[in-house]
Amino acid sequence: MTAHPTVLIVGSGPTGATYARVLLEQVPSATVLMVEAGPVITSPPGMNVKNIPSADEQAAARLASQGRAGEAGVSGIPGGVVVEGTITARQGTHLIGRAAEGSPGMPAAAVATCVGGQGAHWTCATPRPAGSERITFVDEAEWDEHVATAEGLLHVNKAAFGDSPQAAAILERVREEFAADGIAVRPLPVAADPRPDGTLRWSGTDVVLCPVLDDPRFTLRPETLCVRLVRDGDRVVGAVLRDLSSGVEEEVRADAVVVAADAIRTPQLLWASGIRPAALGRYLTEHPLVFGVVAVREGLLPSQQGVATPVDPIRAVVSIGYDEERHPYHAQLMYSPVCPVPLPEDSPHRDNPAGYVGMGWGVRKWPRPEDRLFFDDEQPDENGLPSIRIAYELTEREHAELERARAHQARAAAALGEFVTGTPVLMPAGSSLHYMGTVRMGPADDGTCVCDPWSRVWGLSGLVLAGNGLIPTANSCNPTLTSVALAVRGARALAAELRDARVVGARP
Repeated sequence: MTAHPTVLIVGSGPTGATYARVLLEQVPSATVLMVEAGPVITSPPGMNVKNIPSADEQAAARLASQGRAGEAGVSGIPGGVVVEGTITARQGTHLIGRAAEGSPGMPAAAVATCVGGQGAHWTCATPRPAGSERITFVDEAEWDEHVATAEGLLHVNKAAFGDSPQAAAILERVREEFAADGIAVRPLPVAADPRPDGTLRWSGTDVVLCPVLDDPRFTLRPETLCVRLVRDGDRVVGAVLRDLSSGVEEEVRADAVVVAADAIRTPQLLWASGIRPAALGRYLTEHPLVFGVVAVREGLLPSQQGVATPVDPIRAVVSIGYDEERHPYHAQLMYSPVCPVPLPEDSPHRDNPAGYVGMGWGVRKWPRPEDRLFFDDEQPDENGLPSIRIAYELTEREHAELERARAHQARAAAALGEFVTGTPVLMPAGSSLHYMGTVRMGPADDGTCVCDPWSRVWGLSGLVLAGNGLIPTANSCNPTLTSVALAVRGARALAAELRDARVVGARP
């Protein structure tokens, strides 16, 4: 360990940014190099594209994060293309991976490749995990402190649109519907800062990363792909990096490497580096999602007359909370004066004067080792990394929970209006974009997890992982807050190691 420790962070999303921020704040002698395969698409880097005032500039930023121009993704599907029968690569994402043979449950995954990662495109929903979603082997008081720190880093707002008359009216109607059930209905916590005009500046990775961008100890290298981690025995000592503009590769040494490349590409990189614990890529979960759009009944909400419609038209966000027995899933309702989905010309719900509520119910997917990623060394992807195959299936347990969720969703819809043409629908597997569990953490090195409770890969020193892939629970809430809280915990532990060479590699 040197007097001036160096850290390499692979990935520039919210969790990678959290490691950079915490390490630079807590280790004054450290330097951090962050590499990202994608380009800078916003100013400041990592900003949520919803904050860009021009619709054309928003579209350009999203296009730039959909993979390199003209290049097919790992699935052979060009970036940004929608493929019938599979998940849709929403604007800002591109499809990677293919279904494993005989397992069409998730035909592909969708990822963003840009500085800020998915944090440049997310909806900013930040409910806290509850009940069985919580990680039991992390002390409760400690966990609450990490979550509070994560909320501060992300600028979580627990009363977003508090002055919105539409938000107040929706909240009242939905609360009335579920009051007798004892189900909590409240404003949805979102990562955003209020503006003087009543709109929100949505948080992106920028709110975490910007405080260190001008620090001379920090370097951000976009369009730089990590193709392999370098080991010296049982220690990771660096990585091989490829400049995507020139194709030139170099080996960079570091005292610690943090891989925060998302729940699909982090295990791919480990596999490519010969780091292959039994649980790697297994226990893949996400959120089976029932999504619908309600055309609000006329007269139910205060008039929208005279309200301008900006590029981002959301006016209210409401949460129907998780309850282990009565409502074992998270639901979010977002009000907009314009419909969030295209409607046929002859739809009776087009141009609904009272506006629309998009409502999604995300349910749990119970972790199973059979739901997993496979990596094919014989058929590499366009980057020369092992190609990805996905095995995934909803069981009777998930289908039963989806039926319960549909019933709750129907009640909320009836309280506000009626579903528009073609909704609600069970979204294709993978549509939530909340991929979890593929490098899961656990309390013991028993073959069912990849990382210890401090996000360090079992059996190796110098290697720490970050992101949604660490989450080991059957989790229905949006995972970003949880993942940032885990990153806070892991970064603090790594900072302690870097400050004191005597405890490097030791387990607290």
